Amino acid sequence: MVVGCATTVPVQSVSELAGEWQGRVSSPAGHAVAALTVGADGTFKGTMFLLGGDRSFRGAIVVVRPGQVRYQGTDGDGTVRVIEEEGHRVLKFLRDDGGVDAVFRRQ
Repeated sequence: MVVGCATTVPVQSVSELAGEWQGRVSSPAGHAVAALTVGADGTFKGTMFLLGGDRSFRGAIVVVRPGQVRYQGTDGDGTVRVIEEEGHRVLKFLRDDGGVDAVFRRQ
């Protein structure tokens, strides 16, 4: 059995994260499939697709120093981990309290 391995990607600039992403968000509003757009300047906006109606969210990603990435958004702030997993770049938003806020794959 072959198991894919994930490696951390050392991000130098937020522009490396620009583009369209698809994934899941866990927030006080619920848990749902979501779409995320990250701008070259690190600003992001997205939509959670909830049964009771779509909910938008927004914020900004910053590279504090090469390899250390943070976010501040609608539902709080935390760390962004960027990994390469099975040939796909993955963003993991980790709340400062230790929970996983969201996981997105580049589209």
